[in-house]
Order: sequence, then structure tokens, then C-alpha cells
Amino acid sequence: MKKKIVPFFIKIQCVIFFVIFVISCNSPQPSQSIVEIQETIEYPVGYIAKQLTIDMYDSKDLYPLPYEFLENFMQVHTQYEGTHPTLASNFPEEWGVVIVERLPEGRELYQIQSKNREWVFLVITSGYGTQRILDILPVAINLAHQTQEVLETEIWNTDREIDGTFVVTKKYEWVHSVENVTQQEYESNPLNYLRTQTITDKYFINDYYRFEMIETEDVPDYSAVIFYYKDEKPEDEEDVVSMLQAFCEDNLILYAEVGENFHQVDLYDYKLNYVLTLDISPMMELQEGVIFMKKGENPKTVPFGSYERMRIEVMRYFKIVEGKVQRF
Repeated sequence: MKKKIVPFFIKIQCVIFFVIFVISCNSPQPSQSIVEIQETIEYPVGYIAKQLTIDMYDSKDLYPLPYEFLENFMQVHTQYEGTHPTLASNFPEEWGVVIVERLPEGRELYQIQSKNREWVFLVITSGYGTQRILDILPVAINLAHQTQEVLETEIWNTDREIDGTFVVTKKYEWVHSVENVTQQEYESNPLNYLRTQTITDKYFINDYYRFEMIETEDVPDYSAVIFYYKDEKPEDEEDVVSMLQAFCEDNLILYAEVGENFHQVDLYDYKLNYVLTLDISPMMELQEGVIFMKKGENPKTVPFGSYERMRIEVMRYFKIVEGKVQRF
């Protein structure tokens, strides 16, 4: 019997088809998660709540953000008007959508939240499916940092008023342990153990669909003496400072001592109520000195010296008449 001879080109074709079949079978298939991301996500649509707060125990699911949206948000998340957080923290990278509110002219207002539940932002987008970010605003945070002796917390909440204004209340608190502190030590300088700051910023969505901060003349009348030093404290400063602080208190002048964070000096009254924050860095021509400041007046910086000299400088700047307590 004669053997059938298969033409050479047919054998080659069979080999090629076999190789293609094997490769196609072993090729990685798109995972379910990738398929889901590629699908159009239907976000819940409604009205964003009138009060925005953080519930750290909230377990409701967040809707995933498209990669491009999240990438753009991470690039602009610090670009907003108003007070920024005082407490330093790592900004989260995982976020999700809570709800979307329709705005006029096709714009959209997204409420997004970090997956660790510590941050809530409002994000205005151009809408019509583009999701291009026009502006952002943090409206709620709940941060905490604890060391062996210090606990820092920062909590922001927002109320949405009837006229559409967003009122963001920002509270920061710094607490030092008093476990090994005597009552006398605490009373002599309570700011070493408790500092609080509360600031309120207001915003509205303008005609260009941006968050516009409402400027308010809320700087209180104040008079302040600030003793600063860039490196080490001057010699024999303790007695001078204690008498200078007492003289300021007798004349209702705020007093602060700072050796760092000169661009953000928090002033408190003698009942430990926060008054305002000042930037003294432009006035620090000397290595250490004393700065006199009063609302509506040019500040003055003098070298640190004896108590008698400091007292005279304070009286001249604040126009204090000997024996007469000034009421500012």
C-alpha cells in the first residue's frame, strides 16, 4: 500500500494553527475588577446633607472614583481658600463617592470621602459626563495624633445654610499630659498644657462654579507682646519674662513666647480663649527680641533686655499712663 504524502505547506499550516491556539488559551483574561471599572458607574443622585460631619464608625460603601478623576483630585487637593489643617498628617490616597448633586448648567457637585473616613471633600465638576474638576473644598475632617505626653486633635464640620452658604467650623486642640505636673506649675503657664483654636470660614458657589470665600472683618481688637528667640533663649530671661508677662496681664495686653512656627503664632487671652493667629516672621530682624503689635498700628521690634527697659518700651508703644490700667 502506498503511503499518502501530506504536502509540506499543509504541515506548516497545522503547526501555526496549533501555536496560535495554545497562545490564545494561555493569554491572561481581563479580571472582573478591571471589567467593572471599565463599566459606567451609576452614582446616587440627590441633595447633599445640610450638616456634614465625620462618623468614624460609618461602614456604608463608597462608590469607586475613576482613575483620571482621582488623579486630578490628588493634584489639586490643597488648592483651596481659607484655613488649612494645623495638625500634620498623611493625606489619604483612597477615596470614594458618597453622593452627587446636580447643579445648574449641567454642573455637578460630588461629595467624596476618604476610605479611612477621616476626610470629606466637595468637588465641583463640569458635568455632562466629563468629570473635569472645577474646584474643591474640604468640609469635614477628623484627625488625631498622640505621642507619649501630647494629644492633638482637629475636627472640622460644615453647616449648609438656606442661602447655600457653606459654613466650615475648624477646631484644633493640643493637650499635654498633667500627670506629673503640680497645680502651681499648671497655673503659672497653662498654655503649656492646653491650647485650642477655633476658626470659621464661609464659602458660596459663585457664577463660575467655584467655591468663593466670604471675606469678613473678623479680626478682633487686640494688643500683644510677643517674645521670640530663633535659637537658644537669652541668659537670665526667666525672671524678666515672668515679670513682663505679669505686667502685660495687668494691662490686658496679650502675651506669647515662641521659639518656632513664627509664621503661625496663636494668641490666647488670660482665660485661655483663642483670639487670633499672627505671622511675626517679617518682623524678626534680631536673633531674639520682643515684638509689640496692636490692631491698626505698625508693629515694633526691640532687642530683648532688662525688665525695666521692656516695661518702658511697652508703656511707650501702648501709651500706658503710669498707674492707670488700659482697657483695649
